[in-house]
Amino acid sequence: MSTLPIDEHLYEINTALSDHHRAMLIAQPGAGKTTRVPLTLLKAEWASGKKLLLLEPRRVAARLAASFMAKQLGESVGQTVGYRMRGDSCVGSQTRLEVVTQGVLTACCRMIHC
Repeated sequence: MSTLPIDEHLYEINTALSDHHRAMLIAQPGAGKTTRVPLTLLKAEWASGKKLLLLEPRRVAARLAASFMAKQLGESVGQTVGYRMRGDSCVGSQTRLEVVTQGVLTACCRMIHC
């Protein structure tokens, strides 16, 4: 696997989320924010047994990101990594990382009163 600019910051990102449960990540396009960071966080101790949501505003980008990450794990979409958007989803009982669109995220927040 080739290195990406975000790789040198993965430890810091994991520590920030472990300590504060939220962080804002800003980096240039192609740095690995969408694909490298979520897969790394799945392995984090603090994320054990938890489901992670990744916001990807565009439907096509959400499907592509989920597909790419699932391929990196040697799996099909809907196993560890899946996606959910209005009218289309590919998730399973073992899905721990869901790539979601804005509408789905908003609906989730309304249900849990974010």
